[in-house]
Order: sequence, then structure tokens, then C-alpha cells
Amino acid sequence: MIGTVFMLCVSFGLTNCQVFADNNKFCYASYSESQLRSSNTLGTHRTSRTENPIYSRRAVPVSRGSSWWTDFPVLPLVFANSNTIPKGPCREQVQRYLKGLANSTLWAVQMFDASTKYPNGVLHGQTKHLGSFDQCYNLRAVLPPDEFSDMEEPDEVEGRYCLVRLRYQRKDVVPKRPQSFNLDFDPNLSVWNAIEYRGDFRRVKRHSVYLSLCVPASCSSQDVTTALTEPLKELANARQIDLDVTVKPSLCQARSDVPEDFTVGLKVFLFIVVALFVLVVASSWYDSSVYSPEKAVKGNEPRDLFLCFSARRNLRSIFDTGNIHPGLDCIHLIRFFLTAFAILAHRLMQYYGYPLVESTYLEKAYTVPFSMIVFHGPIIVDGFFGIGGLLLAYGVLHELDRRKRLDFTALILSRFLRLTPLYMLVVLFNATLMPMMGSGPYWESRVGFERDNCVKNWWTNLLYINNYVRPNEMCMFQSWYLSVDYHLYIMGLFVLWAYWHLPRRLGYPFLCGLIALGTAIPFVITYVQDQQPIFLGLPFMVEARRDPYFVGHYVKSHMRIGSYMIGVLAGAIVHDHKNATWRLPKAWSRVLFILLAIGFPIISQALAAKYFDPNSELHPFETAAYAGFHRTAYALGICSIVVLITIGDGLDFHYNFMTPRWVPPLARLAYCAYLLHNIKQIYDIGATRSPRVFSINNCLWEFVSDMVYTFGISLLLSVVVEGPIRKIEKFILTKRPSKCPAEGSNSYGIKKIN
Repeated sequence: MIGTVFMLCVSFGLTNCQVFADNNKFCYASYSESQLRSSNTLGTHRTSRTENPIYSRRAVPVSRGSSWWTDFPVLPLVFANSNTIPKGPCREQVQRYLKGLANSTLWAVQMFDASTKYPNGVLHGQTKHLGSFDQCYNLRAVLPPDEFSDMEEPDEVEGRYCLVRLRYQRKDVVPKRPQSFNLDFDPNLSVWNAIEYRGDFRRVKRHSVYLSLCVPASCSSQDVTTALTEPLKELANARQIDLDVTVKPSLCQARSDVPEDFTVGLKVFLFIVVALFVLVVASSWYDSSVYSPEKAVKGNEPRDLFLCFSARRNLRSIFDTGNIHPGLDCIHLIRFFLTAFAILAHRLMQYYGYPLVESTYLEKAYTVPFSMIVFHGPIIVDGFFGIGGLLLAYGVLHELDRRKRLDFTALILSRFLRLTPLYMLVVLFNATLMPMMGSGPYWESRVGFERDNCVKNWWTNLLYINNYVRPNEMCMFQSWYLSVDYHLYIMGLFVLWAYWHLPRRLGYPFLCGLIALGTAIPFVITYVQDQQPIFLGLPFMVEARRDPYFVGHYVKSHMRIGSYMIGVLAGAIVHDHKNATWRLPKAWSRVLFILLAIGFPIISQALAAKYFDPNSELHPFETAAYAGFHRTAYALGICSIVVLITIGDGLDFHYNFMTPRWVPPLARLAYCAYLLHNIKQIYDIGATRSPRVFSINNCLWEFVSDMVYTFGISLLLSVVVEGPIRKIEKFILTKRPSKCPAEGSNSYGIKKIN
């Protein structure tokens, strides 16, 4: 019944040209049914515009007594009736589309039905209207020869799904910045107060609307832009509106654009995956059924390397829960917590710039002080850097005490071999298999963007220079962290070598001087360049790699020296205390734990609230000071947990809380999880078919699914890739005994902690 009514409405509208926008009659062209069936259709265009009096009429007439809002164009009919479509297959198929609409032909009405007719909810931030993606994307029809066409063969038409951006504003009106910004507006004043961008960066840009349009696949994004620009601007000019029409190629997709054959890269990826699984299965069978430690001949290196792929041995290494050091044991929970928080923060970022039903919920969240824990979540990476510096310092100083020297080449190469194989496998997955795993309105702009970056710039990831070389085209936006960590790791080796050779009365001031340098660098850059002090995740941000602050400052290694050196200093304190007998008194331990471990991280995040408030008055010196100190303060708070539990007294409860037995296995999967978690998130965005609702409930449920998916796949890859590679690396570079151990220690003698 509903379908019948819909068909009658479409037929009536096309026959009598009464096209409705909202509740107002809006006629695009006064075409009769006979005209639609003959020369006035876009079916032939055998006569020029000047020859046909029909074309002298307005393509988009304006009704009297109405406004821009009531005369908003019905996009599929504007496109079909446009006389600016370039000659060629696109124009010919649009002719048949318009004729099919007049005849109520299924494929044509299906194409019309898949398109957005009129936006709704714009005032509350629903600016992206997706229509019916699958109905358009899967459309395919074989058409009989057209009686008005020279073609005698049947014509095949497919659907192309496009998102058309309409950006509009009043002519000759410059929006004025108000004295203060408010997310609520007086309902008796002009609607433009709520539409125009006046400097409140918390709000979704309502003057930019995306509407879905289904067109024949023979039409390119440029054809669509050309067809829409003139008639839409005619309507806009009549209403004193400046209108810009944009159709990006990445937002204009057809099924025929997807290559059907396997690429060479995909074949290589599948071969590597199959080979790894075969090795793991064979090694596991040999380890459990054939190999006997009592009868094994020592010194058989090929056999021992083969056993490094044993799933049983790698699982045993992952699930080992032994304790090694009171302070270092706490790092497992810290690492797991920071990883989980990074996954949550990146999930929240998926709400930026993508379809929301009610953006006001997200906008008002910025006014809640507690929300800074989430919106200023990027600061958690400085906790990672602090822990990384701490572990490096403890391990390197232990190595120097034992051997009196450092093999810099071996340590740098060891780090490279430990991180790179799994890293490159994920890069290869993003470049080859991932793009073939789905479709959606944002698939090409999100997953295709990742694919293109990985194909073009994989070598910058391999060399760990992607945070300086083409950072705006970085493969895997979270991979900048690995490059920064690798740079600071190399720097830390030389710093610790110098520190070890200095007397402690000079060594500690030396490390403090480096911390001061690391704090001064972002301070000076922010003050001199008048930069924002932090990365601002805002509702209109579609892609972090297009944010100038992210690519120009946030991802740079020199901006993180202070956080890493805090960790190095903490590691040196933990190392030097191992032979000491004194401990910090109970009272001081507990007070400092509250002040440093709890207070510093919370305060360093909470103070960011003013930078998310457009009403705040920012002073250059204060802003630069926050840019310089907030990261080192956060790293200090995180590292103080390890230091205080190591040297403090009366923290037994804190130690027991920080060392649950279930955490170490999950913490050992943190590296895999960090590499993998964004795959599911970009898949969800690329494949989304409808706007979402921003709410705490939805965020938490998506976070739970992210955690289950990410850590499940991480366990598999840790057994198949990361575990074997780490054992082989230790076996070759550190000259371990020939037996590949089930429970390895790292190259610094710290058992499975780094």
C-alpha cells in the first residue's frame, strides 16, 4: 500500500510538476507528461537551449512569499532537469532516468527513492543525510534500446551514490562575533544566529549540509557538480544566498569502481598470513608431539628457531603472572589502562565530523568540566612515553652495571626487529585486504584514504619518520606514536650512557636539565608561533591528519622530550634504590601518592577546559606555560606510581590494587591492541548507513565491542607474529642459549615487562 501511494505521488509530481519541499509547492520545471516523453526530456537534447523555449524558463523557479528554507531544492530532480550536464554517456543515461521517472519505471524510481529529498534536523546539527546507500549502490538494470537514441544495443545502467555538500551563507553579510557564546538561541530571533559560524568551535557547522544523490554510474563527481551548480546558484541568488556546491570523488562511489581482481600486494599479504599459520601449526604439533627436552640435542639452532613459533610456548609467555619487582609490577595495570583509554578516546573521535542525529548532545558535553578527562584524552600518550623512558632507564642501567658497556647498534636493531614485523603486517593489511571488506557512504573517504596513504607512504612507517615526512598523509594516524617512541628510545640510550658515567650528584641534575629542555621546547614554540597548547578534538573535525596542529606540532618527537625524560629520571631512581635500605615514611608516601599519582594527572587534564571554551580569555604566556608543563606533569604523575611503590612505605593496599593477576596477560597484548584497534573503528565509520546518536550509553557499548574485538585479535597475532618475532630477536641478537625459552626475558634482563 505504501509503495503504491509513493509511486502515485512521484508520477503525479512529475506529470504536473508539483514538487513539494517541506509543505510548500515548489516547481522545478513546468513540464507536462508529453514534454517529458519527447524533446524536453534530457533524453536527447537534440535542440540547443536557445532553440527550445522550455530551456529559457527557470531551472529552479522561486515561489513568492517563501524563503531559502521553504524553497530548499529537491536534489534528484534538480540534477535530472539540469541542462548543464556535459555531453556523453552520463547525459544520455540521465535522459533515460528522467523518462523512466515519468513512466514510473522501477529502476528510475529506485534511484530517485535512494536520494535525499529534503534535510531535516539541521538546526540541531544533523547536517549529513545519507539516504539509502545500498538501494543506490546495488542498483543495476539492463535497458532496452531507446527509441530516441542512435544506439541499437541494450544499455546497462548502474547506480552511483554521491554525497553532495551544499555550503550556504547570506550574501554581503559578515557574521559578527557575539560578546559571549551560548549553545542556546533566542527562538524569536533570526534562524541565521543558529546557522552561521561566528567563532564557536564547539558547534557543528550547520551552514554546510551533505545530501545523498543517486545518479547513473556513468556520471562522475565532476558531472554531478556541473549539473547542480548553475540551477542551485540560480535559486540561491534569488534568495540573496551565496551557495557552494561540492562533490568529492571519494564521496561519489559506484560498485563498478571496485577492482575485482586480487592485487599483487593482496596476494603477498595472504601468502605471508598463510605461511605464518602453517609455521605455527607445524611448530605447535612438533613441540607437543615430537620434541622432548630430555632427549633433545643441544645446539640445534634450526630446531630451536622453529620452536619459537610454538603456540604453546607463546601462550605460556603471555599468561605468565609472576612478580619481578614491586614498582615494575604496577606497570601492567598502567599500560592496560592507558591502552583502554586510548581505544575509548579514538572511538569518541569517530563521532567528529560524521553523521549524528542530535549534535547538540555532543556540543553540550564540552561544557561539562568532567568531560575534559575524555576530550583532553590525547594527553595519555605522555603516560606511555613516561613508562617507556622508565623501563628503558631501568634496563639500560642494569645492563651497564653488568657489562660496563652498551652495544648501541644491537639495541637499536633489536628494538627495530621487535616492533616492525607486526607493524608492517598491519600496514599491508590496510593497503590491500581492508578496502575489499565492505562498502558504505564513507567507505572510500575513510578506508580508501587509509589505503592510499599506506600504499604511498608505507616506507615512512618502515623508517619511523612518518611524523616528520608527509605527516598529513600518514598511514595509520596513531602510528606517529611509534616513530616518536623510537626516536626517544635512541636518544635515551645515549642519555643513559652519559648519566651512568657521571657521579650521581651530577647525573640527577643532568637529567633534570634535559627535562627542563623538553619543557622549554613546546613553551617557546607555542609562545613564538602563537599556537594552541593542545590538540583540540572538535565536532566538525573529520580527519585528524588534516588538522594543522596535529601534523605540525602534536606528532613531533621534540614536543615529547620532557615526558620521556621524566620517565628516564624515574627509572634511574628505581634502579639506584635497589640496593638502598631506606624507605619513604608512610605519611609522606601516602600524601605524595595522592598529590602526584592522582592529583597531577587530573589537574593537568582539567586545566584544559578553558581551551575548549570559546568564551575564555587566553593569555599568550599562560597558554605557552600550559603547553610546556602539562605533558611533563601528566608523565610525572604516572611515573610517580612506580617510584612511590618502590621507595615508599605503607602502600601495601596500593600495590595490591595495582597488581591484579588478570592484568599482565592483557598488558602484554597492549602493543598489538594499539596497532589494531583503529581497524574496527574506521570500518564502522566507513560502513555506516545511518546517523548515530551521541550518548554515554552508545559510547560505552561501542567501547566494549572495541575491547573484545581488539584484544581477541591481538591474542591471535601475538601468538602468530609478535611472540615468535620477539623470541627470534632475543635468540639472534642477544646470543641467548640455543634453547628457545618458553618464558623469555628482554635484552635488559627484565622478564616480560617491556
